[in-house]
Amino acid sequence: MNGLITNIDDNGRIQLPLAIRYGLHLLPGDMIAVDQLGDGTIILKKIEEKEILRAAEMSEVSMERAQCTDIRLIHAV
Repeated sequence: MNGLITNIDDNGRIQLPLAIRYGLHLLPGDMIAVDQLGDGTIILKKIEEKEILRAAEMSEVSMERAQCTDIRLIHAV
């Protein structure tokens, strides 16, 4: 296993080592996506502002589609 070791506190928080925060330009308030693989691996990915905006736009389209009552309209959106 390569990498740095850190702890989880009583509230479930993990402090990322300073070298990783600096290397990825992580700042307080940055958003991080969290996922897991079946083998116990945890994946953290910094979410860029443009990705957040794109996800919001996709969510709006999904909401518009969900509000359509005619299946033909859903495919047309």
